[in-house]
Amino acid sequence: MFVKMVNNFFLCIGIIGSAVTIVSVAFTGSLNYGWNGIICILLLSIVISFFLSFPRIKFSKNFSCPDTRITVKVGDIFTQNNHLVIGFSDTFDTEIGDIISATSIQGQFLTKIYQNNRGRLDQEISTALEDKNFIEDTSKKIGKNKRYDVGTTITLNGLNRKFFCCAYSKMGSNLKAISDIKNLLISLQNLWEEIRIQGEQKAVVMPVIGTNLSRISGISYKFPIYLIFLSFIINSRIQPIAKELILMIGDKDMEKINLIEIRDFVESLDK
Repeated sequence: MFVKMVNNFFLCIGIIGSAVTIVSVAFTGSLNYGWNGIICILLLSIVISFFLSFPRIKFSKNFSCPDTRITVKVGDIFTQNNHLVIGFSDTFDTEIGDIISATSIQGQFLTKIYQNNRGRLDQEISTALEDKNFIEDTSKKIGKNKRYDVGTTITLNGLNRKFFCCAYSKMGSNLKAISDIKNLLISLQNLWEEIRIQGEQKAVVMPVIGTNLSRISGISYKFPIYLIFLSFIINSRIQPIAKELILMIGDKDMEKINLIEIRDFVESLDK
């Protein structure tokens, strides 16, 4: 961050100084600014470099190879009108309460998209899973006990958009969902393939899935974000996925991440 600010600072001095010099030459004697003028240029350069170096609540990066864009926004994914990615567990549980938190993405998916009609959501999920392999887990007494392979991804159809439901974690019999790096990578691979087939190259919005990886010692909250971007760019170079991937970070999670570091990482993927 400091290096970026210094670079922007000297860039601003160069541009502003050149502009002042040109005006002084063109209009001889019109800009006799002295030390006060120099101080003003320095202060202006500091202010501009500060704002150039700090992303606000949104930034985008266009890529030429692959031809796509990554956007990071802070806010609620359910305010977006694009295709949505919704993370699930391997049992595709939907019951709000002891199993699914009402404030989680899954919980809000049920209440905001399906107007709390869990019967309709379960029916559509069941239909989409008809050709998927599963095993019955009789040790899981609450909720659904059909376990699908981690990475199983299905598409549900909405009004002029689609919902890509990806099982990236395992739901324990204790109703705690857990995942690991291997399962997240497998899930992302399957997710991109499903989006390729069903997404029609349109923009896709997704939350930060895999945040439960942060429970593993030594892994920070930002790690799943980096993994998502890296996987998306690598797989997009193999075959196009979507014209834009929009990652939404919840307002309550802002304190856990550094947007400058995330922006710098995204920019590094184009080098």
